Amino acid sequence: KEVIMPNWASTKYAFHSTKEDVQDLKKKIDELNAMNEPYVKNGFGKLWFGCLVNYLGGDYDKVCCRGEIISYKFHNDEALSLCCETAWGETPEFRHFLESKYPGSKIYYLVEESGCLVYGTNDKEGKYFPERYMLDYYDGCDYFYNIDEAAEYIGQRLLDMEIEHNVEAIEKAIDDWLEEHEDEQDWMSFHKFDVEDD
Repeated sequence: KEVIMPNWASTKYAFHSTKEDVQDLKKKIDELNAMNEPYVKNGFGKLWFGCLVNYLGGDYDKVCCRGEIISYKFHNDEALSLCCETAWGETPEFRHFLESKYPGSKIYYLVEESGCLVYGTNDKEGKYFPERYMLDYYDGCDYFYNIDEAAEYIGQRLLDMEIEHNVEAIEKAIDDWLEEHEDEQDWMSFHKFDVEDD
């Protein structure tokens, strides 16, 4: 049977709940991380999603667990931030499972996967992830809260030109600039985060 290797996405979660729930989830992740061996045997590590699902009383065979926690920390008294690697996109089944274990909680996410051009968030109000646009380029990544900020930064600081404040104009300006600089190592791509209902 052929094994299909996934495109790995960078997914950030913000687990928003009561102070007690936030502390409880962090305590459980701490406990998993402190174990000598993973709670559930797997090919990832101690913080594979399946380990947390089973540790919370679930069954990883019934919840899609395509991902692992890379790092985590308190965001504030009401939220725990999780930086994860997930397959192809974020993992709604895992997210909904955690929400079901902590009634009243809400998990917000921001996902980036350049291979399939997956850029999205469910944080409509921008409570934890206010980013709406992203520039991936030779000098790193820059994030923008609105199209005006993106157009001015990219136009004035990177391309040395005025750009209309819309996605199409920014993408065209970047394409034109890259065509003129095709012999150089410079590269850049501009992306909009889709704001999703879930």
